[in-house]
Amino acid sequence: MRRLKLFLFFSLSIMLESFSQSAFTSFDRFNSPLPDNQCRYIAIDSIQRKWFCTEYGLAIYNDTVWEVYNTNTSAISDNSIKHVAFDKHGKAWISTQSGGVNVFDGNSFISFTTANSGITSNYIRSVTIDDNDIKWIGTDNGLNRYDDTTWTVYNLFNSSLPVNNITRIVPENDSTRWIGTFNGGLVRMIDTSFTTWNTVNSGFPDNFILDILIDNGGIKWMACPSGGLVRFFNGSWFTYNTVSSNIPTNSLNSLIRDSAGNFYIGSYGKGLIKNVGFDYYYWNTQNSDMQDDIVYSVAMENNGILWLGTDAHGVVRFDEALWTGIKETLTSNIITLFPTIFQSAINIVSNKEDVVSLELYNTTGSVLRSIPLALVANNAQQIDLSSLSAGVYFVSFKSGNQQSTKKIVKIN
Repeated sequence: MRRLKLFLFFSLSIMLESFSQSAFTSFDRFNSPLPDNQCRYIAIDSIQRKWFCTEYGLAIYNDTVWEVYNTNTSAISDNSIKHVAFDKHGKAWISTQSGGVNVFDGNSFISFTTANSGITSNYIRSVTIDDNDIKWIGTDNGLNRYDDTTWTVYNLFNSSLPVNNITRIVPENDSTRWIGTFNGGLVRMIDTSFTTWNTVNSGFPDNFILDILIDNGGIKWMACPSGGLVRFFNGSWFTYNTVSSNIPTNSLNSLIRDSAGNFYIGSYGKGLIKNVGFDYYYWNTQNSDMQDDIVYSVAMENNGILWLGTDAHGVVRFDEALWTGIKETLTSNIITLFPTIFQSAINIVSNKEDVVSLELYNTTGSVLRSIPLALVANNAQQIDLSSLSAGVYFVSFKSGNQQSTKKIVKIN
């Protein structure tokens, strides 16, 4: 196999100079060895190399050297790369659109396809490798489990999976896995038992789940293409969408979380979104040097540098510490609300414009009340909520083109 290693000192010097000048640095097929401008997924390995999954091959970048693998330069079975994961031996398991799974040890490729293995499709959406080094492979024709010896298949015909089209698999422990599907909703797999939440059987906000993250508290977070950001815990969920929160779009592709608990979200139309508490910030082509409004993938280095896979402008390196512009901010400061822990009523004060509407939500995202308001700036109004049961609620306010959401707690 011939490995294409590209030492582009001229390009590198330009890129290093741009690192020091801008928070955003773009790498595309015109200014770098990146083989294609559409990057669907980015992974960062244990030695901080970036693995870029593009539509014309796999690129690996260590901040100095590029390695590019496609069907013209290597034994990789397909150029359309969808995902990559790493096993305990450091081998990369590479998902392709029509060439099955490719395993790369740094020197050679081995392919698993329908022709030479028990895998059920050559269209692989993602591979997840659990703590026992078992590979969970999401295809458009079922969920595949591979323990390096035996293939096990779960599909519509031999299990209670709602669909065969699997987007993501995230293990929670040795027996429990959470599965995102394409038009089948969210699935919990405990051993070989499946439970599904979708728009039909439970009013789940979206049947399409593109990414899943489990935080340290066991809460599941999902990025959905039309349902926004979904928080799921113990069978209940809350949807952060443009109605119930300040998030700028409901169309989300991917998400990661930093050590402080802040989300970075790849979106369809608003670029990169950052969530800090109830506030949302975003960087796109209208308010920054960000080159693309569609971000498919977000990955973070150990030093906090973000790498973004875009639809048409390659990959973007983002150093937030260098950002000196003004983020496009959707904040929750158009009103003051007190008390946030109450027994019978809350008071609201408009901080600037007229606040014209209030909606009250429960933790599942259902609207309990819609209340028209006529608040003038700095004037207070009391809202009687004594009939509510004790619990957690969210109130959403609209004022002009701004929206604000705040959490309140009713006690007895």
